[in-house]
Amino acid sequence: MLVHPVNFFGHAAVASWQLGRGGLPLGAMLPDFSTMCGARIVGTPDAEVADGIALHHATDKAFHNLPVVVGLMRELDQRLERGGCARGPRRAVAHIGVELLLDGVLLDSEEYRDSYILGLEYEAPLSWRDDGDDLRFGALLARLRAHGVPLDLKRPESITHRLSRMLGHRPLLAPSPSDLSTITISLLEHKPRVEVAADTVLRALRAALSLPGEMRGGPSSP
Repeated sequence: MLVHPVNFFGHAAVASWQLGRGGLPLGAMLPDFSTMCGARIVGTPDAEVADGIALHHATDKAFHNLPVVVGLMRELDQRLERGGCARGPRRAVAHIGVELLLDGVLLDSEEYRDSYILGLEYEAPLSWRDDGDDLRFGALLARLRAHGVPLDLKRPESITHRLSRMLGHRPLLAPSPSDLSTITISLLEHKPRVEVAADTVLRALRAALSLPGEMRGGPSSP
């Protein structure tokens, strides 16, 4: 993988498919949060949070092997290539862009939004590798709580802004102003494809994770 994705909202959504309190969505988002703030979590005595961390890794593994997801990423890569986007940012955006567009669809579900907020508000004892990791995580958590549900992910131009910040410090992946324009156009064009495919993605992911019962929530939920 070229760059670690941070589609934390999607992980909170998947966590809502299982019974639990806020510990499960918090744990499901923790690996992304660790990447975002540059901290390294060692572990937690909270069993629900630990289950959430395990769910995160299982979800990533299953998600990236779904044929529908591979196809969506390939299509976005082709759109970016046709627009003249440089190879480095093109490959990164083809991967992360699909995930963030999907998060934008998941935001329509009240259950998924609630799971995200419950995860942010859950207090759990966490062990960190390095001095200051707890402070970096605490600062990130405070910002995320203040921001609330990331409704900006419903707008492709906002996703472009996030991608610019995410990739800008990586010399081989940093998009130029021209690339950013192509990225926004490609995301706008690709958004309807992701919206149509979202339900298939979620059902295939649930099956891959072997979660029992009917899927609660989802893009079509009231």
